[in-house]
Amino acid sequence: MTADRFPAGPPTLTALRNLSASGTLARMPAFLAKIARDYGPVASWRMPGARFWFIDEPALIDQLLTASGYDVIKGRGLRRMRRLLGQGLLTSDEPLHLQQRRLVQPAFHRERVAGYAATMIDAARDAAEALVDGGDVAVDALMNRVALRIAAATLFSADIEDEADAIGRAVTGAMAGFPASIGTFAELLDHVPWHPATRRFRHARADLDAIMYRLIDERRRDGRDRGDLLSILLSTRDEDGNPMPPELVRDEALTLLLAGHETTANALTWTWDALARHPDVEARLHAELDEVLGDRDPVPADYPRLTYAHDVVSEAMRLRPPAWILGRRVVRPFRLGEWQLAPGSVVLTSQLVTHRNPRFWHDPDAFRPERWSNGESAALPRGAYFPFGGGNRICIGESFAWTEAVLVLATLARRVRFRALDLSPVPLEPLVTLRPGRPIRMRVEARRVEVSV
Repeated sequence: MTADRFPAGPPTLTALRNLSASGTLARMPAFLAKIARDYGPVASWRMPGARFWFIDEPALIDQLLTASGYDVIKGRGLRRMRRLLGQGLLTSDEPLHLQQRRLVQPAFHRERVAGYAATMIDAARDAAEALVDGGDVAVDALMNRVALRIAAATLFSADIEDEADAIGRAVTGAMAGFPASIGTFAELLDHVPWHPATRRFRHARADLDAIMYRLIDERRRDGRDRGDLLSILLSTRDEDGNPMPPELVRDEALTLLLAGHETTANALTWTWDALARHPDVEARLHAELDEVLGDRDPVPADYPRLTYAHDVVSEAMRLRPPAWILGRRVVRPFRLGEWQLAPGSVVLTSQLVTHRNPRFWHDPDAFRPERWSNGESAALPRGAYFPFGGGNRICIGESFAWTEAVLVLATLARRVRFRALDLSPVPLEPLVTLRPGRPIRMRVEARRVEVSV
C-alpha cells in the first residue's frame, strides 16, 4: 500500500462539524460510532493541518498501543492537559515518561497494592455507615469522595477529607473547560485571561496547586519516609545527587491523585447505575457476597474470591469505559497494518466504540457480567477490550484500580442497595473521562446493619 492511498472516511466538512468546534465533545462518541459503522475498521479523513485516522480493529489497536514512544506520542487532548497536570505520567513523552514510570512503579507493586486494600475497605465502610436507610444520595458524588480519600491515604498518607469538596470543584472546573481547551483557537484563549473558560481553568489550577504544594511542604518538613508515593518522589536523586524539582514532584503527585480517583469513581458510578437497572445481576452479586463474606465486611484476602463482583465491574467498564477515547500523533513514518502513516497524522481509537463492536461481542449493548466467566471473553483478540490502555503506557495503577473497585463495591453492596430514583437513560458527559451528564441520585436501602465481630 503506498503512502498516497487512504481508506474511506467522512467528508472533511462533516468531520469539522463534529470534531473541531469547542464544546462539542458530546458529539464525538456518536460520530466515531457512525464512522465505524459506515467505513469499517479503518477510516481516514483530512482535517486542517493533519490527516486523521480512526481505528476500530483490535489487532491495529494493539499495534498502536504497543508502538514505540518515539514513533507516536500522546494526542492533542492529553498534551493540552499539561496546562493542569504538567509533565506527569499521563502527559509526558519519552524519555521523561519512561524515567518517571520506573521511579513511580514501586508504589504500585502487587505487594504494595495488597497493603492498600485495608484502607480501601475502611473508606468504603465509613461511607456505608454514614448512609441513612431510606435516604437519598448522589452516588456519583459519593464515589468521588470515597475514591479521593483512598487515593490520598494510600499514595500520600494524607487525610484530605476537609479539602475533598475543594478538590472536587477544582477538578470539575478544569474538566468543564476541557472542550474549549482543545478547540480550534484554544492556544489563543490561553492568553485571554477574561474568557470564562480561561478564568475557570486558572482558578481550578490555583486551588489544586495550593493543596498539592501544602502536602509536599508538610512532608518535606516532617522528613519521615512513609513508604508511599510521595516519599518515593521526595527521596529520589538524579545522577548528580539533586532531588526531583518541586514542580515535577507536584506534577506526578497531582497526576496520580486525580487519575487515581477520577477514573475509579466513574467506573463505580456506572456500576451502581447498571446494577439499579438489572435486579437479576444485583441479586447474583448479593448471593456471591453472602456466600463469600457472610455477615462481615471484606478483608483483603477476599479479593480473589469475589469473582462475580470483578465481572460486574469488568462489564460496567466495557459499556461505560472511564477512559473512553485514545489519541496518538505520529512523529516518524509509521506503518499501521497495511497503511503507511506520515508524520503529523492523528490516530484515534475509542474504547466506547470498540467495546461494543458486534464482530467481537455477543449482544454488545447488553449488560451481561457472565460473559467474563462463561468463556466468551476468552476468545477476544488483544485490543478488543482496553479500559486501561496498553503497551508501555498502560495505566500504571491498573491493579490498584481493580482492587479498589471490587472491594469498594463489595463493602457497600454487602450493606446497602441503591435504588434508582430516575431510570431514564443517563446522558454521557465525555470529557477527559466519561462522566455522567447528570447527578445519579438513588435511594438507600439497608441490607444489613450489624457486622459480626
